[in-house]
Amino acid sequence: MSEDIFTGKLTGKRYMNFIWPSILMMVVLSLYYTIDTIFVARFIGEEGLAALNIVYPIQGFGWGFAVMFAAGTSAFVSIEMGKGRKREADEKFTLACVFSVASGVAFGLFCMVFMSPIVNILGATEVLTQDCRIFLSVFVWGIPALFAGVAFEFFIRSDGNPAFTIALYIAGGVAHLGFDILLMGPLHMGLAGAALANILGLLATALMGLYYFCFKGRNLHFRRFPLDYKYIGHSIINGLPEFINESSAGIMVFCYNLVVIELAGEIGVASVAVVLQMHYLFMSVHLGYQVGSMPLISYYYGAHDYEKINKIMAYTKKYIIVSSLVLGVVFLVGAPLISWIYAPPGDELYELSVTGLRLCSVSIFVVGINVFVSGFFTCFGNGLISATISLSRGLVMLLVGLFTLSHFFGMAGAWLALPFADITTLALSFGMLKKYSSRYHYRILG
Repeated sequence: MSEDIFTGKLTGKRYMNFIWPSILMMVVLSLYYTIDTIFVARFIGEEGLAALNIVYPIQGFGWGFAVMFAAGTSAFVSIEMGKGRKREADEKFTLACVFSVASGVAFGLFCMVFMSPIVNILGATEVLTQDCRIFLSVFVWGIPALFAGVAFEFFIRSDGNPAFTIALYIAGGVAHLGFDILLMGPLHMGLAGAALANILGLLATALMGLYYFCFKGRNLHFRRFPLDYKYIGHSIINGLPEFINESSAGIMVFCYNLVVIELAGEIGVASVAVVLQMHYLFMSVHLGYQVGSMPLISYYYGAHDYEKINKIMAYTKKYIIVSSLVLGVVFLVGAPLISWIYAPPGDELYELSVTGLRLCSVSIFVVGINVFVSGFFTCFGNGLISATISLSRGLVMLLVGLFTLSHFFGMAGAWLALPFADITTLALSFGMLKKYSSRYHYRILG
């Protein structure tokens, strides 16, 4: 069914069959870090959870860089496929995979060499510094596998087989979860065990992706390629908004840590780990929809099939309304249960987390619109508009809200920074949709 969705009839059933694997994949992907936070909170304690949150921006930036290049290149590869240029698509695909792995090696080496200043910059206190170094000194060895896995995942969708991405990340998730239990439980390896479980999960994902393109690829295949620096540069620019979306979690955590460490100390940093990780987990439902729709929109744009793009817009309207309402209510009502996973009722971490989850639930009701609109413009190769929207909600308005509201309202103001950023970005998203509708031949929300 998904194999001919590019050239065949687009129906609601066929579209959702293509999209849902990406949604599930992003949820599983976001569970990677969630699993760590839960097991660290239960096996190691609040200081371990705080240390994990201090170094999280490194993971966030790693995912961001990996997704930036994968999203940027896969959009151009899908456009080439839509134009029927098979050889060019294969060459660009192969170059993207090689460059992704090389970038992962470079990123890992950078973190290894500058680990001490990185930990200091991230705001580790004297109590947390050693734990931060223990986790990072192991985790950096898995960064090349992280970059490779993300690249394979994007191109498997472009290859017309999004269902395989489920196997990709279930394999990684099962390995991650299994080794988390073993290494932090019976083997008592602490944060080093959490980092090693991360690596083994990432490696399983990368190997599954390599297996796919070696033995099961449909349209994309490895091929000798010319070194095209212009293509690499354009791909990075086009994927910049995805870097902002993916790394925004890391940026949020970094900024929150700087503010909250002054307001509530190490226990406050631990509560940030709970609230922001759950926010990202719920937002992954929208991110999955976004990345699942991207290869279709790019292909149809390359093929000048604008009517199908408008069908996707109509489907998107229904999906975002329903999913946002459901997720927002669950986030608000389920705050006590979510917090209980990390700490028992009455514990300071529990109380701080419940308050933070309830205040941040407002963001869940609106974030889906901003996430989709940002990715939507990436599909057309308009990275500038996508980056502007992503920068607004993921950095600029977030920082304005965080530092301003926390100054006047303390921890309550810090939690309200997330809703502030998403609500203020809505006007920008709708403005850009209206402005560029004639250029890209779509009707706003169908």
